[in-house]
Amino acid sequence: MKVELRPVPYAQKDLLSNLYQFYHYEFSPFTEEDMNEDGRFDANIDYFWEGDHRWNPFFIMLSGKIAGFAVVLFENLDTDPDPTHVIYDFMVLPKYRRTGVGSAAAKKALALFKADWAVAQMEKNTPAISFWRKVIGEFTGDAFKETYREDIKKFIQRFSTKSQTSA
Repeated sequence: MKVELRPVPYAQKDLLSNLYQFYHYEFSPFTEEDMNEDGRFDANIDYFWEGDHRWNPFFIMLSGKIAGFAVVLFENLDTDPDPTHVIYDFMVLPKYRRTGVGSAAAKKALALFKADWAVAQMEKNTPAISFWRKVIGEFTGDAFKETYREDIKKFIQRFSTKSQTSA
C-alpha cells in the first residue's frame, strides 16, 4: 500500500470541491448543515488559492488514485512567524477506511512540517476522536496533551514535531 500526499493545484480545485460535497454530507449529522436549494452543500474553497498561504490542501493518493484529502492550516501565520499547524479538514473515502490509508495519510501530513500542532474534533464525532487519539498517540509516542473546550464543544490534541528527526 503506497499512500502519498499530493498538493492540490488550482487546476484541480473543482475536483477537491466535489470531494467536499461528500465531506459535508458525512458531517451533516454532527453539524446539522442542510443542502442549499441546488441540492449541494455550501463549500467555498476558493480562498485556498487566493494568496492566503496559510492553506495547504492535499489529495490523499493510494497507488495513483484519490483516496481522500487533507487540509493543513498554518493557523496564525498572519500574526506569528512560527504558527500552530492544524489539520483543518481530513477525509478518507469510505471504501478506503479501516485499511490503514487514513492513519498513513494523517502521519504523512503531520510529518510534513516541524511545528506545534493542534488537531480538533467535534465532541459528537466519536469516530474522529478515536481515530485522532490513536494516530497522534502512535505518531508522538503518546507525547500529546488533550483538552476539551466546552465553548466550542471540541476535543483538541496538542503536540510538537519540532524536535522529531523523521517520521
